[in-house]
Amino acid sequence: MKAGTRDRLGSILMLAFVAALWAQRDYMTPFGGIFPDIVLEIMAGVLVVTLVLSFTPYAAMKETGEKKEEAGKTNWKDMAVVGGILLAWALLLQYLGFALTGIVGFGGISWYLGGMRRDVKDAGRCLLIGIAIVILMVVVFQRLLDVPLPPGKIFE
Repeated sequence: MKAGTRDRLGSILMLAFVAALWAQRDYMTPFGGIFPDIVLEIMAGVLVVTLVLSFTPYAAMKETGEKKEEAGKTNWKDMAVVGGILLAWALLLQYLGFALTGIVGFGGISWYLGGMRRDVKDAGRCLLIGIAIVILMVVVFQRLLDVPLPPGKIFE
């Protein structure tokens, strides 16, 4: 796949992801959405710039001298699975909350991309990675930045 096509495809998919997150914004306090909104706006702006630059000679990804046997081989299945996990995460975030979707999302992506999909020990390790990332993000956002993360409608 050419670099410009990768830039365009990645930018469009990430813009769709940002749009899904933007559509689900529901903040508990009037000022609780300031930081997440700014992050989403910056992400959307950078993605639009990347998309525009993909049509110019100044593309973000440059053509590289890939090996002959790897040229043209794009693992669409992996991209589709990870994209599906991210889409499900974005759609279920409001109902299941950040903690549950974060653990399943981070753990699921690390398990799938880890390569050892049948190893129970590896699946447990990936689940622990998901839990650690969620704990870190909850501490940073809710405790340090005082930005509430969505608890989920099933937990209200």
